[in-house]
Amino acid sequence: MSLIHRSASESSSPSSQAAAPGLTLRLLGEVRPVWQGRPLGLTAPRLLRLLAYLHLHGPASREELACIFWPGRGAAHVRQALYTLRGLPGAEEWLIDGPTVTVHARSDLNEVWHHLGRQDHGPALELLRPRTPLLGGLFSGASAEFEDWLEGQQAALDRAYLSALLAHAQALEGGGERDQAHDYLRRALDLDPLDERPYRALMTLESAAGRVAEALEVFETCRLTLRRELDAEPQPETLALLRDLEAESGGISGNHSRARVVGAADLPFVASGPLCGRKEDLEAVTAQLLTQNRALIQGLAGMGKSRLAWAMVAQMLEEDEASRALWLELNADASEVLLRALLDGLGLRNPAPDAAAIATALNEHHIRLIVLDNAASSYALHSLLAHLPPTVTVLVTSRQRLPRLPRVSLHRLARADSMALVQAYLEEGKENQEDADLPPPDSYTLDALCAVLGDHPYALRLAALTLGQQSAPGARELLAALSLAPLSLAPDAHGEGQSVAALIEQSLALLDAPAYEAYLGLGSLFAPQTTPELLALALRRDAADTETALYSLTDHGLTTRDTRSGSETVVYRMHELTWHEARAHRALHPHAVLKATRDFAAQYTQTPDLLNHEVPNLLGAAGLAHRQHPAELPALFCGWLRGPYIGARGFPTAHLPLLAEAVRVAEEAEDWEKAGVLSGKLGDVQQALLGDQHAAIDQYLKAASYAERVGLAAKQATALAIAGVLQALNHLPEADSTLEDAAHIAQQSGDALIQGRVLEKQGVAHAMRQNFTAARDSLQAARETLRPLLAPQHPQLQEARATLINVTSNLGQAHQRLRELDTALALKREALDLARESDEQFAAASRLADIGEVLGLMERFEESRAALQEATGYFRELGATAQESAARNLLNALPQPA
Repeated sequence: MSLIHRSASESSSPSSQAAAPGLTLRLLGEVRPVWQGRPLGLTAPRLLRLLAYLHLHGPASREELACIFWPGRGAAHVRQALYTLRGLPGAEEWLIDGPTVTVHARSDLNEVWHHLGRQDHGPALELLRPRTPLLGGLFSGASAEFEDWLEGQQAALDRAYLSALLAHAQALEGGGERDQAHDYLRRALDLDPLDERPYRALMTLESAAGRVAEALEVFETCRLTLRRELDAEPQPETLALLRDLEAESGGISGNHSRARVVGAADLPFVASGPLCGRKEDLEAVTAQLLTQNRALIQGLAGMGKSRLAWAMVAQMLEEDEASRALWLELNADASEVLLRALLDGLGLRNPAPDAAAIATALNEHHIRLIVLDNAASSYALHSLLAHLPPTVTVLVTSRQRLPRLPRVSLHRLARADSMALVQAYLEEGKENQEDADLPPPDSYTLDALCAVLGDHPYALRLAALTLGQQSAPGARELLAALSLAPLSLAPDAHGEGQSVAALIEQSLALLDAPAYEAYLGLGSLFAPQTTPELLALALRRDAADTETALYSLTDHGLTTRDTRSGSETVVYRMHELTWHEARAHRALHPHAVLKATRDFAAQYTQTPDLLNHEVPNLLGAAGLAHRQHPAELPALFCGWLRGPYIGARGFPTAHLPLLAEAVRVAEEAEDWEKAGVLSGKLGDVQQALLGDQHAAIDQYLKAASYAERVGLAAKQATALAIAGVLQALNHLPEADSTLEDAAHIAQQSGDALIQGRVLEKQGVAHAMRQNFTAARDSLQAARETLRPLLAPQHPQLQEARATLINVTSNLGQAHQRLRELDTALALKREALDLARESDEQFAAASRLADIGEVLGLMERFEESRAALQEATGYFRELGATAQESAARNLLNALPQPA
């Protein structure tokens, strides 16, 4: 397929062309040949096609013309056509009929190429407007060869036309003519809606004009068009531009998304505080959800978006106590991370479930509402929404006016509501302070204070808590100090005006040195939350002193303190606006925070509850290590996962590539001990959480080989035993030899702990083959081997007790399958006691469910119901939705009480 050729006449200037007599052709649209200003009167389509071809293509042989215009019909038709052309006026000047045939002519297409060659896009685009097909309809009825050639000419012209539109729009934008630039970009989109360049240019143009919502709408149109026409996603360049635009407008905040299911029992622990002035907004959100199943709460940071969403959740749970909500913080994570986090929250292990599977899971968990909080990426949000069935109710909060969602925008409060909010927080502060005897501000001062703070809900709360401090200035003094701050009614990129920043400074001035140090330290972490244990390591301070400092920050309104029933862990969270101010100082170097997080994981490896509350910071540290310090990854993950964490709390599988990268780094460094530990943990995740047993077998076998390299017989035997069990489960012939190898290594090691573990795995393998008598014997032998290790001072006490929990529970299961229910019940109760002694919450909940199942088989239904209800409550607190669903199914299967 040839490109458009230029004839010799194209090299002359437009003025010389206009002055010279000769043949001119109009090729854009209907073909019209003119000789010295008069139409030639040529109307035969085939001859017009021949004339245009010779002009655009250049000299052509008669054989070539026969193949193109009269394929298989000989040269006589060519002679007849040339004879007709020679009879036209001026043919002796414009038609050269020799060894090759040539036509000398000027055309409107010549002029277009001339202007484009000189980068003179305006005149070229005028000639091409309105755009009409090259040669009009002359391709109709032509040969396939001619149609292919003409399509190539049209494609080349379209590409040049599109490039000219983009270049001219850029020039117009640079000259300040944005409206005209906008029109040219829209023409470019009409020309080729699958080319992403016009979308990117239009997104940039809209964003530069301050129309961020319109820029996001352009991107969403691009995404949907590509999905509909090509089943493709936008190019990385387009996605990078979107991230840049959202970051510039303050749309990007944190990351490390996690999902949690919220029920009526969780209401005391969700967002609290008065909801002044948002009644109409709550009603508007309710109406949108009722009519469209989707709603967006949009507003600047600190306007109360999440608080209003929590009010929506509370309203739903109060109407139906059996219902649940799924709360997922989106932040700045990628769409695949968000989808995995949502699936983890639902207990779905299928890597790519369809909307029907998700709908079934939502129904099983009685979830009536999904809240997608703090959506910072339009692309990630809409990609996630595409996986949700349209019938599920979804509430989104974001600082951006995200496209394609019915929106309720939150603005500053009415003055009366602002004053009521401050007074409510002042009263709450008095209740929390025994010696609070501060006079309330007069109404005039309170009104002025609300005015200075722009009736901003978060600022009003912070002001009230600042005024509530014994050492705080009075309301008038605070008002005077804030009035001196530079006036800024427009928020910055984070939605924060100067008055809010000045208020934070006033609150900071009241802190003592340890509290201020804790404030700066929290601002240096990877996420706006911390436990005292992690921050103490980052600051190199005592944990008790650090908690005292953090509690002081809570008193001053700079953090909130989060505790949960059944957990001794305390988490302090900082509002994004305050965290933004704290991060501006960055008192601690990121590498120092990475080291502190790594040391924290190593120090608390046996405390899964504490580690679980620091997952955002652990993931932040892993992300930094991956980008800048890969050698740190294995130690970080070994500390985090070496202990009982995965068994007790699972793993955020969306971030599994980081764990796989840690394995690769350890392998590359030939650190076989860490490589073995992490390969085994990767196998645990693939087996227990993803259900990919073949991949898990590979990882366990790798772990065994690495352990063998460094002489760790216990770890080698354990990994082989687990691999053997999975091989047996999948009916693989090598299962017996793998288990025999594990038993041989365990026996040679002389380690009772590893011998007990291998005996347990052998028992499980027997159970999988339905040989419950052999399973019972192996598990009983494992119990007898492990029991001597339970002595109070034994160095393997903790590990032995954790293993004995599984052994005892599985032994009870074997007795249950042998219909020895009394023995089964006693063993499962013993396993429950062991789990509680070890603070293994997940194991304890599982054992409770087992006990409920056995009691149901014994027809002791009331006791069974009580055990299963307790188990579902624990699973709900742990976020173990799949296990909760299984326990609830057992509960629902029991006969209803009379």
